[in-house]
Amino acid sequence: MKRRWKGDDSGAALPLVLILVTVIAVVTGALLSFADTSVRTTVNLRDQAASAYTADGALQAAVNQIRTSTFTGAAGQHCFGASDTLNLPDSGGGAAAVSCTADPAKVLIQCPSLSVCNRPGSAILTLGTGGEDGLNIQQPTGSSFKVHGVVYSNSNINVVNGSLDTNTAVYARGACSGTIRSTPAASCGYGGSSLGADPGYAPALTSVPPRQNLPACTKSGSLVTFQPGYYDDAAGLSAMMSSSSKCKDSTFWFTPGAYYFDFHNSAAARPPSLPGGDDVWTVDNGFLVAGTPVDGSGRTIAKPAVPANIPGACDNPIDDAKAVGVQFVFGGDSRLAVKAGQVEICGTYSADHPPVAVHGLTSGTESPVTAALTPSGTPTGTFTTAPAGSLSTVDGNLATWTANGNGNQSATVTATGYAPATAIPAGSLLTSARVRVVHGNDNGSSQDNLSVQLGTDKFTVPAYPDKVLHTDLVDVSTPALAQQVYDGTFTGAQLSYTAALKHKGTEQVDALRLELGYTPPALRAESGCTQLPYTTSAACALLTSVNNSGNRFYVQGTTYAPKAALDITLNNATEPIFRFGVIARSLWVKETGSVTFTGAVIEVPDDSPGFVFGVYLSAYVCPGAGPCALVGTPAARARVAYVDGDPTNPVAGARQVSVLSWSGNR
Repeated sequence: MKRRWKGDDSGAALPLVLILVTVIAVVTGALLSFADTSVRTTVNLRDQAASAYTADGALQAAVNQIRTSTFTGAAGQHCFGASDTLNLPDSGGGAAAVSCTADPAKVLIQCPSLSVCNRPGSAILTLGTGGEDGLNIQQPTGSSFKVHGVVYSNSNINVVNGSLDTNTAVYARGACSGTIRSTPAASCGYGGSSLGADPGYAPALTSVPPRQNLPACTKSGSLVTFQPGYYDDAAGLSAMMSSSSKCKDSTFWFTPGAYYFDFHNSAAARPPSLPGGDDVWTVDNGFLVAGTPVDGSGRTIAKPAVPANIPGACDNPIDDAKAVGVQFVFGGDSRLAVKAGQVEICGTYSADHPPVAVHGLTSGTESPVTAALTPSGTPTGTFTTAPAGSLSTVDGNLATWTANGNGNQSATVTATGYAPATAIPAGSLLTSARVRVVHGNDNGSSQDNLSVQLGTDKFTVPAYPDKVLHTDLVDVSTPALAQQVYDGTFTGAQLSYTAALKHKGTEQVDALRLELGYTPPALRAESGCTQLPYTTSAACALLTSVNNSGNRFYVQGTTYAPKAALDITLNNATEPIFRFGVIARSLWVKETGSVTFTGAVIEVPDDSPGFVFGVYLSAYVCPGAGPCALVGTPAARARVAYVDGDPTNPVAGARQVSVLSWSGNR
């Protein structure tokens, strides 16, 4: 056994070496770990930055693609053509995909001046200057009649009970009575301003559209569809929309477009198919929906429901810049009354004028026509001579027949043609029909039996005991002829002249003409009882809703009737009944004790923010060529709004862009 000598220090350095090696290893490991972390962090930050740049670039590409398109967020459209996803290839930072969701469409309501304004300047504007109340409000004591917007009367304001409350100004050029609360205080005895002028909105029609027959009405609880055009039968409309109708409890859908109502049931000259009566259309049953139908969420649908859910059954221009509705144009003494039925009328949105849904004409008149119709070709029959053109004009070119005196003898000459130079439009009312016959006999007798025949009807012609030619006008008006003219099917006629003689003589006919007088449909100003001061029982209102527990009446658009009175009774209102203001000669409103709606009954919308519609964009980034899956947290998000000069006709590349928000996931 080898002993270790005391004082021998061999091997003493080994622990020191081990300690040193351990320390160096630990420090080196830490340094290497830190370096690795730093490298990985640098790589991650670089990748994150690349992802952020890629996401931002993808959002910018999506924003620009929509800017250079005509996408407006309407139902059925997609943000990027055929899809709501924009896929972008790898450009160095990975592939990207952008999803797009349309923000609910925003309607642009702006009124920088009264001449450049797509809403009326006032919620209520009455234009009558005396002889009747400009604005008359009747309601239970303690009630409040609320209006959102300016109230302006060119005469007086009469609040019989309760109060008139508006969020802005009230002006009356005459006196005010009753309680009026406004900011500032009501200006009664006001001197006037341009705000009280008639804005003079033009109707959607410049000429009378084609006359439409009433649609079939055969089944209760059905959908009855009307097409734009001219309607003249108030009695027929009222019968269809009554509780005794074959199609009671139906939805009566007036498809988008312009309708002209000029009723002639009270006219003296009526064809057999047009029943007599007053010129007022009464909705006493069913659901009238006028405009583009929508469902409960406001999305366009192919046809309205049966029964329709009123209000909210048609696309409202206060909510949708793409709303396409109707305009009901009234002429003459035509009126609309809502009794137990429900009515909702939606106008068409426009960027430069109000969406007028009901229009009372202020100008225009009927122009009676007299047409002198002549035959064509060569007359036929048993007259001895009847050369071509012999019956067209008084020119001595005669059709003749000679009787030899052997007993009773007769002969007939027949002419055809008589086509009007201009087609008679359907809806025309026949006012007169006469045959102008120039005739005589060289051995005349007052006992001669002379006649003209139109169709199957014969008419007596006077006979004269002399030898000269006479001109007679023979009335040939018949219900059949009146119906032909009214239906627009009169294209010509056949006339015959018959002479029955008991003596010798030569019967002569120089002319056989048909003269028709008729009144074609015309855009004509409101007239009759609608123009009487609304203070007597003889006066009538253009629009009337009565106190009936079942009725509802809403106009989602501007009501423009500057020469007429409106008389509205509120029973079951659940939202404003006039959404884009009322302009009338006189407005009478009655609220019953059953009204529970506490909001504004009549309103004009406030000017909107400066954008029409917006989109939500979400960008996703993934490695490789893509396409990227739309899962997980988006790398970036944005909300972007677009402004079109005319939202109904967007111009690709011309729209303005407003970024409402932009954020990234970093």
